[in-house]
Amino acid sequence: MTLSTGVEAARADRLSRGHLHQVDVVRLLTFGGVIAVHVVAATTPGGSVPARGTLMLLHFTRETFFVITGFVLVHSAYRAPGDPRGPRPFDVRAFWRRRYLLVGVPYLVWSAVYWLQLDHRFTGAGLRALGHELLTGTAQYHLYFLLVSLQVYLAFPLLLALVRATAHRPWVVLGTSAVLQLLLFWALHDVLPGRAGLPGWVAAVTPYAEQLLPSYQFYVVAGALAAAHLDALQQWVLRHGRRLVAALVVGGAATEGVYLAQVAGGATAGHASEVLQPVMVGWTLVVTACLLAAGLAYARRRPSTSAAGTSEAGTSRVSAAVGEGARISFGVFLVHPLVITVLQQTWPGHVVGRVPAPASQALLWVLTVAIGVAVAEVAVRSPLSLPLTGRPSERGSTR
Repeated sequence: MTLSTGVEAARADRLSRGHLHQVDVVRLLTFGGVIAVHVVAATTPGGSVPARGTLMLLHFTRETFFVITGFVLVHSAYRAPGDPRGPRPFDVRAFWRRRYLLVGVPYLVWSAVYWLQLDHRFTGAGLRALGHELLTGTAQYHLYFLLVSLQVYLAFPLLLALVRATAHRPWVVLGTSAVLQLLLFWALHDVLPGRAGLPGWVAAVTPYAEQLLPSYQFYVVAGALAAAHLDALQQWVLRHGRRLVAALVVGGAATEGVYLAQVAGGATAGHASEVLQPVMVGWTLVVTACLLAAGLAYARRRPSTSAAGTSEAGTSRVSAAVGEGARISFGVFLVHPLVITVLQQTWPGHVVGRVPAPASQALLWVLTVAIGVAVAEVAVRSPLSLPLTGRPSERGSTR
């Protein structure tokens, strides 16, 4: 082995083993996009064609979340065939205990918080409303993600078994999953709306498609396969950076073209910009691949870390900020709709509202992120860290 080959091998190993700093970047950029989606939606009319066109391009964030979910779960539980260490042990009961604690408890707590925010009372009707919201993930517009995540955890042992059984046939699994997803999105977006005479169970389930795992199965599968074939995937992304940028431009134009064609054909801006529609499958893959490319560019330049846990060149401020942002990102995600609402109802929001768009949306986004980060930093050091941020308490931390 030559010196250059050894250096490249060490670099590839660093990008595929241990903590994956590139995933921190993907997570942070996706969270930032989610907050942008909700800021735009909260400050523009539902029928605004330009605003919904902007959301059309930002809606990848929902699906990328589930790509990350599938990726992280499999990366922590899977070893490729031929690994000298053998298959990684997997204790399904321990997995469920941990995951349902870290996500299930915040789901229950934040559902109650948002239920109270909407001025519900502890009456029979109010408690029935809370029960319905817990079952359907509708206490606030972002809590569907936690409900679907709980479904992913339930199905994960089967997903892991599938990944292991098809280690040498990933394209068959990915292709089949994509076809099923496209057919489902076509049915949900183009066939079922407004159709009379649907079977009772279809009519009952369809309104809750956004809260059900089948609506995101392809993204979870794609993330799982990406983790199982991480080395090959990352090498491909590193070799095709320019092509990915070109694909992003073309894909964005095509996605907007589909949206505008639907509007021109008589669809409302809201229907034309729905998340669950076929064009979003390709757009999500392109954007997620570009986010991974950005993450890899960051990870390759990030100071390496010694076994003792200290940076060889001194951890940069950017590295520290990215790591800390990824650490508290779930807490920021949980609280940000409450922050947006409070800002809009108080003087900071009134001041921002006097600024012409889109600068007003940009300012509201900055305020939401800043306050969300502050709240999460306080919460993660409090006894309520687990229910509020999904992390064990870090009281006394000077981070």
